[in-house]
Amino acid sequence: MSRAVRRFLLAACPLFVLAACAIGNRLYVSGDLSRPAGARRPAAAAPQAVVLDFAYAAGEPGVVGRDFDNVRPVEWKGDPGKALADLVAGVLAESGVAVVRAAAENPSLDNVPIRISGDVRRFEVNARRRGGVKIVNEATVALSVTASGGGLSAPFSLSATSSNSMEDVFVTPDGMREVLFSSANAVAEEAARRLLEAGAVAPPPPGK
Repeated sequence: MSRAVRRFLLAACPLFVLAACAIGNRLYVSGDLSRPAGARRPAAAAPQAVVLDFAYAAGEPGVVGRDFDNVRPVEWKGDPGKALADLVAGVLAESGVAVVRAAAENPSLDNVPIRISGDVRRFEVNARRRGGVKIVNEATVALSVTASGGGLSAPFSLSATSSNSMEDVFVTPDGMREVLFSSANAVAEEAARRLLEAGAVAPPPPGK
């Protein structure tokens, strides 16, 4: 065996092991959706808005995409409806809006003027091989959000979509998680920004 071949095998062996570990009946994406680390402004004593769990209809429970290279489904154990509602509420709180989260309507929320509900229309991450060498991880998250009540003359509705992709050598849970969670945070930020721009919710005036 030549020296060049030995060098190649030594360099490639860890990659072959990684690829072998990645192949299986299912690929599991771990972790919980959360906002990037950063300080939040404290909410006022009286909440201005409540964000209710968003609706989400899964085609197959737990499946959020497909690894087309290894012909297997991609699973995430979280609940996209609850997770996206958490993210939208988190972004609004970071913007100074006094907001609370709730799974559904209940009498304790009667004094909260604004209701924010939503529908997660797409929560998907896929991996495909392109060009024979590179793997492309692609994620798309889309949701519809409606704010009603308070001083709004009519419900305010919006739709937002975020897509993200990244290249890799092999399909890995970390790569799939990175593009999926990044898209989820981006779409939550867009939804919150548009709620603020429309005046559906607002932070308290300075000094209050």
